[in-house]
Amino acid sequence: MKALIYYGPKDIRMEERPMPECGEHDVIVKVARAGICGSDLKAYLYDGMSVGILYNGQFGHDGQFGHEMVGTVYQVGSKCKEIKAQDRVFINPTSCKRNGMMGCDIAGAFSEYVLVEEAAYGYNLLKLADDISFDEAVVIEPLAVGTHGKNCIHVKPHENVVIYGAGTIGLCTLNAVLAIGCQKPVVVDMNRERLLLAKKMGAVIYHPEEQEDLEDFLKKQFGVAVNPFGFEKPDVDAFIDCAGAGNVLGQIINVAKETARIAVVAIYKHPIELDAAAVLAGRLTLQGSCGYEMPDIIEAFHNINSGRTQTPEIVTNHFKHTDFIEAFEMAADPLSGAIKVVIDYEE
Repeated sequence: MKALIYYGPKDIRMEERPMPECGEHDVIVKVARAGICGSDLKAYLYDGMSVGILYNGQFGHDGQFGHEMVGTVYQVGSKCKEIKAQDRVFINPTSCKRNGMMGCDIAGAFSEYVLVEEAAYGYNLLKLADDISFDEAVVIEPLAVGTHGKNCIHVKPHENVVIYGAGTIGLCTLNAVLAIGCQKPVVVDMNRERLLLAKKMGAVIYHPEEQEDLEDFLKKQFGVAVNPFGFEKPDVDAFIDCAGAGNVLGQIINVAKETARIAVVAIYKHPIELDAAAVLAGRLTLQGSCGYEMPDIIEAFHNINSGRTQTPEIVTNHFKHTDFIEAFEMAADPLSGAIKVVIDYEE
């Protein structure tokens, strides 16, 4: 089979590798789509080890990587009774290898075939509905990240929500809050094209350079909450930071009403300063959100499998697996306009 092998920054190569061997408790999946994640890009541009991507030969690893993947069951071990050949499936990368999270980012999504160890539905495989496209399903994993972002601060359907960032994770978070019934969440971003996509999905959009002061905008959108000292703040219950820009958290803390909850999903590249006194005075909840847990995966899967999301819109670019360099270069280029770039093995 052909597999994309990581040798180091800017050094990835498509090579012939042996087909994986299917044990009696395992299945082999023929990959149909593989998404390029931010962690894949960090390995490609800078350093793989920092995101759990090992290069060829490091600690005995064969160099395969990638973790956002869907496909069709190709071979089934004799002890896997519920799984059938030709089933269309999503693979949970956090549990598809016996070493669990250690094998997540090196699960092998950028290979033609992937071995799923100790395979079981509801654990590391989820069966796709017949009418769900692979373009929809390939976004289940990042949708789980966005779903965890809202779940870790317990967003409820009646609450007012503001999401910073309209990249893949921001748009997935938007889909997650819309799927539970949140009405007209606000999405903040500097990219006009991405904001227009967020608006198409059902968000109210805000561009810092083109609209009025954000605090005034949010007051008009959601109304006003008055704290015990008589200060008015926008009536926003939950903020979800998927942007990771230097001033975002400070801005959120400045406009947040008393007892507002803040989830930090974005990966910050540099340390930032925060007004701890404002967090204390406002009795704010500041919650880090890293990855996802199984309930988030299940929720994301069911939202996609039942057609409650608009995730195909997030997939902006397809590349044949033979055009992997072009795919990674486009995904890494902030001026390309791409949101989610996928490797399409059906092309």
